[in-house]
Amino acid sequence: YMDKMAALMEKNLQLLLENVEELTGEELEEEALEEYRAVQGASEAALEDFEARFQIRLPEDFRALYRYKDGSGFLPLIWPQEEYYHGYRLLSLEEIGRVKGYFQHEDREMAEYPDCFDEAALGQLDRRIKPHLFCRRWFPFAEYAGALYLMLDYDPSEAGTVGQVICYVHDPDFVHYVAPSVTCALERTEAVIEGLV
Repeated sequence: YMDKMAALMEKNLQLLLENVEELTGEELEEEALEEYRAVQGASEAALEDFEARFQIRLPEDFRALYRYKDGSGFLPLIWPQEEYYHGYRLLSLEEIGRVKGYFQHEDREMAEYPDCFDEAALGQLDRRIKPHLFCRRWFPFAEYAGALYLMLDYDPSEAGTVGQVICYVHDPDFVHYVAPSVTCALERTEAVIEGLV
């Protein structure tokens, strides 16, 4: 997994570098790239501590991702999401733990917010995702501006798979399906960019 994940992340970075102005409207700061290059991977002990803390087993490809890079510093990376494209910042394991202290730290279903989610809105929810707005078994691992989060889903519906990637979008609040795994998400990046630039 490690070699494949390293190749996918490097390809993702190259696609960002080639298309950064078209995708973000800004130039990539050299300092952000240097900081990203300096980020080391997480140790096996750090991964095991994280799993023990939250009583989960991380998917092998996700573990490989974090053995390669434990976060991305301030550099946004491209994640394939046609409806809500943004460059997401990969959170470190430490940051994931900190974010879980205030976000996705409780269980709340969409039905608890009838002013925001009527039957039509609930009908748009992907059938692989349970109708939660917040869930203790969702783990945010990448963020954009504190308003969009990519998350590992450890409480999918019967149609979904444990460890699938979903996205929380704020204003209007909703949860979208992204991919069955981190690997699948990264593999789709190039096709998504081609449709955006």
